[in-house]
Amino acid sequence: MVESDRSDQLVTHGLSVHFDGVKAVDDVDLEVQRGRITGLIGPNGAGKSTLFNAVSGFVPLTAGRVVLGDKDITGWSPTRISQHGLVRSFQDTRIFKTLTVLENVELGAMNQGLNGAKGRDFAYGILELLNIKHLALESAGNVALGDERRAGIARAVATKPDMLLLDEPAAGLDEDETAELSLTIVDLCRELGCGVLLVEHDMSVIFGVCEWIHVMDSGKTIAVGTPQEIRTNPAVIEAYFGKERS
Repeated sequence: MVESDRSDQLVTHGLSVHFDGVKAVDDVDLEVQRGRITGLIGPNGAGKSTLFNAVSGFVPLTAGRVVLGDKDITGWSPTRISQHGLVRSFQDTRIFKTLTVLENVELGAMNQGLNGAKGRDFAYGILELLNIKHLALESAGNVALGDERRAGIARAVATKPDMLLLDEPAAGLDEDETAELSLTIVDLCRELGCGVLLVEHDMSVIFGVCEWIHVMDSGKTIAVGTPQEIRTNPAVIEAYFGKERS
């Protein structure tokens, strides 16, 4: 993908996903800007994962549109979407554990037409950016959970995305690993110039790295704003903690 073809934003218009009458996502407008980290948060069952899957092509929309740059990608397959610059990580990483960490990242580089020595050099550069270059030749199935998550992100990053969707990257990590990962996410956004949509339950990550936060509850958007605005928003406080008793 050449620089002039890069997509500056990811937008959903009235996105809805219903399952057997259940409105998992209901008329959501979401915007992710390139060069900015946007958090997507909400209580359990809010619809975050369904929205994430819908945007990346893994579940069909009941209504609405998904637009990447100037392209309407509604109904596109996950493969086609990733080829046009929107890639994602998964909670279970989905890396190939019988391959080395380096080989996993090289697979991502191949999607950009980088093969052989060029692909390998590029993959090493991504591993260095993620601080796991020293694990390049290790079997991906033998590394610690935190490093496995970084390897999964590295493979996604190797596709040179315009929009990077991270699905709970800090899940299962300890406090030190989480802090290190938070710094890495900021570095990735800065170095790649991509937009980041971050779904995460750890609020220390969300409020530590996000410039903009989108909050859902019961399938709907209840608040959008800066971290400070979200911290003090009554609807957000109620969604997480319930109404105060008088």
